[in-house]
Amino acid sequence: MEFTAKLCRLLGSCASMLALGLSMAVLHAQETATETHGIAVANMDRSVKPGDDFYLYANGDWIKQTEIPADRARIGVFSKLDEVSSKRTAGLIEEAAKANAAAGTGKRKIADLYNSYMDEAGIEAQGLAPLKPILEGIAGIKDKKELAYALGTTLRADVDALNNTNFHTANLFGLWVAPGFNDSEHYTAYLLQGGLELPDREYYLAQSERMKQAREAYQTHVAAMFKLAGMSDQDARAKRVVELEHAIAEKHLSLAENEDIHKANNTWKQADFGAKAPGLDWPEYFRGAGLTKQESFIVWQPNAFAGESALVASESLDAWKDWLAYHEIEAGAGFLPKALAEERFAFFGKTLTGAQQQRPRWQRGVVIVNAFLGDEVGKLYAQQYFPPESKARADAMVANLIAAFHKRIDALEWMDPKTKAETKTKLNTLYVGIGYPET
Repeated sequence: MEFTAKLCRLLGSCASMLALGLSMAVLHAQETATETHGIAVANMDRSVKPGDDFYLYANGDWIKQTEIPADRARIGVFSKLDEVSSKRTAGLIEEAAKANAAAGTGKRKIADLYNSYMDEAGIEAQGLAPLKPILEGIAGIKDKKELAYALGTTLRADVDALNNTNFHTANLFGLWVAPGFNDSEHYTAYLLQGGLELPDREYYLAQSERMKQAREAYQTHVAAMFKLAGMSDQDARAKRVVELEHAIAEKHLSLAENEDIHKANNTWKQADFGAKAPGLDWPEYFRGAGLTKQESFIVWQPNAFAGESALVASESLDAWKDWLAYHEIEAGAGFLPKALAEERFAFFGKTLTGAQQQRPRWQRGVVIVNAFLGDEVGKLYAQQYFPPESKARADAMVANLIAAFHKRIDALEWMDPKTKAETKTKLNTLYVGIGYPET
């Protein structure tokens, strides 16, 4: 066990250093400007004792001197990398948008998506037309069986259990596809708790004044979104939605509990869901999700699934229809008329994060294109900014790092020769993907 723990720390630190170093290397592979590296002593606040608060001691003067831009909620060392890569990506997208590429090509898809997002006049002219069929479909749900199917259609591969910044989905449940706990040679389907628009369960359950105010502002926002979508009884609908999400939050595991992977390895066959999490019509849910042929899932939070499924049965159909409608309005707000996008930002941007203004539309357009056509954009980016010779240089750097770890293993006094050989074999299985895949 001691060997395993030390090896994990060794390989883990290697992966962390590679991730940071390579992100810098990939972005700056062709940069020629000389930069100064090392400890920026001017950023330190020597009035703070390092034993009291080392973070402020090391960064205090930088925090005092640095102004967060109005369109951001935070800023840090990676902000510069993000800014440079975003400008480069925007240039590539704008070039693609102007090119008359052949239909069906990646460049044409990029152009069509970006141009349609930047066509604000066209979006305003369309109004709520793109949203109406969706809302009409939800309004037409007649019973809990049809509700289960509708909930299933919202399932997306939009969560990642190894990345707590992406542990959240506003859909009832989230899907994650990754190597199995019990069979790492094959991918499997993981299901995770969901259903909340606010970032975490604590936004619904915590009793601090800040959270209480956030909940009040949230209910006002929900009502405003219903009104902008042309729906009646906005206040009553908003109240039902927030109360339902509060009930869902009560069933959720906390972030700390979510990260205890020893409790997450729960394999359920499709036939198990009805008995272990009664309430939701699971066959209809999986039919709506297009997963009727998936024999089993790993359910990350069994208690949350049982609780949320029971809520589908116990809460009124109208409450669930309002919940579905609001979530669809929220999800589409960024692509709909300006009033909806601005209301969404007013709450999720200003109220929750403190950002004072939205990013320019072209920047939001870059985010949209990256989200939906990331691979196609990545090909253009690699051709322009990370050609094969730059990739070869980064590959060589990784080879040197791995060679250094081999030497470190040789120097370990607490490890016998047989274990060293096994450790080197394990180290040699490490695959480091740099920039873009080989195939």
